Amino acid sequence: MGAKQLSSKPCSDIVYDENIVYCNDMSWREHVFNDRIHGGKILSILLNKFIDKEKTVLFGLVAGGVPVAYSVAKELRINFDVVVVKKITYPWTTEAGFGAVAIDGSYVYDEYIAYYYLGYTDKVLEEIISKVHEYVVERTKRIRGSIEYRVHRDYEVVIVDDGIATGYTMLACIKFLKKIGVSRIYVAAPTSSSGGAKMVSKEVDKVFIVNLRRPPYAVADAYNLWYDLTDEDVIEIIRRASSEGLYKLYA
Repeated sequence: MGAKQLSSKPCSDIVYDENIVYCNDMSWREHVFNDRIHGGKILSILLNKFIDKEKTVLFGLVAGGVPVAYSVAKELRINFDVVVVKKITYPWTTEAGFGAVAIDGSYVYDEYIAYYYLGYTDKVLEEIISKVHEYVVERTKRIRGSIEYRVHRDYEVVIVDDGIATGYTMLACIKFLKKIGVSRIYVAAPTSSSGGAKMVSKEVDKVFIVNLRRPPYAVADAYNLWYDLTDEDVIEIIRRASSEGLYKLYA
């Protein structure tokens, strides 16, 4: 679609595509957010139209999802916690992944890529998943302090990230939350690829996206200011949110 001017009121043109909800007036273009905090503020406008704030918990995916979750929590005055999920990456990169592993060992991966493209055996894949899980556990302890999670069945959970590319990270987190008994799960991000949103939407109640885009897609292209967050950055956000009564450890 061709470029058009953004509305002075963000998310004024909301589109429902099955259980994907997105802002048409902010989609199909790049560089729509100043940074992750700004992305969270706009995302909160969309979420505020749909969620029950009295019964909603946010889970920010470490690392980039944490400032977004903090921003949403601040705008809507609801609590958030954090969760670590790690990509299963290709052997030649630390960025692109074909799967992901969550804190309880739940995992998802593309079987075709694992077995046919990369030529992995079951044993090799099990070893990779085990190493990734060890990393997730250690990082969770470092950032969150506890690897235990407990969410009341009456609560709705919104998983928040800074963007959805392939969707594997979200899928692993969804799998984990379902295992601990969360009955109603939403996914929310300032930006997403159309394919990633569609894949994730099959596993949750609703997906909320401000900036939906077709391939070629990169999460970073939705932001004017983009940088990788360190664990220290994440811990500092948690400290700040705790002092404001926004961070809660659901354990």
